[in-house]
Amino acid sequence: MSKSIDTKSETTTLETTAFDELVGEDIIEFLFAHAPTKVISRVARALTHYNRASDLIGLDEEMGAVRLIAAEEELVVAIFEWLKLNDDKFPEHRDFVRKFKNHVVKLSVYPVIAQFRFILGDMLKNFSPEGLEFISWSAKPVIDGTSIKLAIYGAKGEEIFRHTPLAVMISQDETYGDDVIPSLLADLEEKIRDSRNLTLKQFLLERADYRNKLLYATDAWGQIVMDDSLEELIGMFKQTYHDLLWVLVILIGAEMPSKEWGLVSQFIGLYREVLIKAGVLRADNTVSEIASDLA
Repeated sequence: MSKSIDTKSETTTLETTAFDELVGEDIIEFLFAHAPTKVISRVARALTHYNRASDLIGLDEEMGAVRLIAAEEELVVAIFEWLKLNDDKFPEHRDFVRKFKNHVVKLSVYPVIAQFRFILGDMLKNFSPEGLEFISWSAKPVIDGTSIKLAIYGAKGEEIFRHTPLAVMISQDETYGDDVIPSLLADLEEKIRDSRNLTLKQFLLERADYRNKLLYATDAWGQIVMDDSLEELIGMFKQTYHDLLWVLVILIGAEMPSKEWGLVSQFIGLYREVLIKAGVLRADNTVSEIASDLA
């Protein structure tokens, strides 16, 4: 599908098929219909990077990888732009969104989303709504007028009810709310340590620096050797874009239950702790410049 994007200076026609295939044509339609220009322009840039990366297979694999990373960053900035435009609806976020040019800040978002993926990436399939704990049920996000709802279906495919996807709070045993964040942070650190043998800070700084190494590699210093081919990387990044697009669509289309309660509050709490670990923020939420060399 093609979309026309109006900016202050021009109208651009954009081929959206690549994103349609990831989350559904109706979802991309919803996004373009309800997101403001500041948000859509970032989505458009991400899509352009993604589309052009495929053209570089076998020609310039390193630059293709840079474009894939740039597409991820643009989707993150789209999320930041929505938060800034709706400051009154979301928990405090000014300390990190104003650092949107810092690659560590942008590339730290998806690892946190990965921690929430069983809720966001798989659209809340792994929780049991009250009253459905002992029956077979399934969930599917649906467009409900001008909003995104989660439709809950029974074993025979009948719809039971709909609710906002953001009216969810992660709990662990008897721990609820923001008290869960230290456990989520420890779990993320353990996963990175087990899979990469790195600390969380090392992983995040390495993730940002990898982009710079690819971008600034020259024949004089030797080309960066990628562990995976560009075609393989494109396959891997599809999940990243899928999840980031769903996060953006849900933020735009789902009703916030409260600024201080729910999934978004927990997500921002964990993300802030991750940025503190990376050295971008201090524990008092003031901005640090430790990672500024990777900006």
